[in-house]
Amino acid sequence: MSAPLFIAALRFAADSDAAVTAFLDFRMTHRLVYSGFATKEAATRARVLFRFDLEGEFGFLYVQSSEPPDWSGLPRSIAGNVVGPLPMAIPQEDRLQFRLLAKPSYRVGNRDDERIGKRSTISDPAKQIEWLRRKGATCGFEVEDCLASDRIWHDSGKARLPNGELMPLHAVQFDGILRVADREKLEAAVRSGIGPQKAFGFGLLSLAALRE
Repeated sequence: MSAPLFIAALRFAADSDAAVTAFLDFRMTHRLVYSGFATKEAATRARVLFRFDLEGEFGFLYVQSSEPPDWSGLPRSIAGNVVGPLPMAIPQEDRLQFRLLAKPSYRVGNRDDERIGKRSTISDPAKQIEWLRRKGATCGFEVEDCLASDRIWHDSGKARLPNGELMPLHAVQFDGILRVADREKLEAAVRSGIGPQKAFGFGLLSLAALRE
C-alpha cells in the first residue's frame, strides 16, 4: 500500500442480539462503527468502510480505515471481542478471491422520466454482475467468476410498515474471483470503496489469496 490502511473486526455470536442488529439495521451499525472515531468528520477523513458478515457461529463487523479506530469507548460486552486494528495489504497474487456488498444502481438520464437525475436500483442478477464488470474496468480488475446474492437490510431511520416492522431493503453481495489488471487502480478502489451509500456499509472490497 502506498499509504497506511487498517482493518479491524468486531466479533459477535451469530445468534446474539448485537449480531442480528448489525446484520439487518445498517443505520445502527453505522453509529457503532463511527463511534470509533472522534467526530463524523474524522471518520470521513479516514475513509471508513465497513461490512457485517455471518461466518458460521460468529458474525464479524469488518471496519477498514486509513486511520486506526479507537474502540476504548465501546461497551464492555463488545470491547472484549475486538480484533485489530491491523495494518492491511492487498495480496500480491494476480488472481484473488473477493467479496463486495453493494447497491448496484444507475442514474436516470432520460429527460422524459420524472426520476431524471436520481439513482435507480438494478434488480436483475445478470445486470448486477455487468454493473460490477463495468466497475472493475475502471477499478483495475476483471471479474472471472461471480455469484450475486440478494441481501435484505433495514434502515431504522425510515418510516415503518403499517404492522410496525422495518421496511425491507435490498442489497447485493458479490462473491467470486477477480484478476488484477492494474494494481494501482485496484488499490485506489480498495481504499475508496465501490458504488454508492458507503456510509451505510456498502462498498468495502475484501480481497484474499485463492484457497488451494
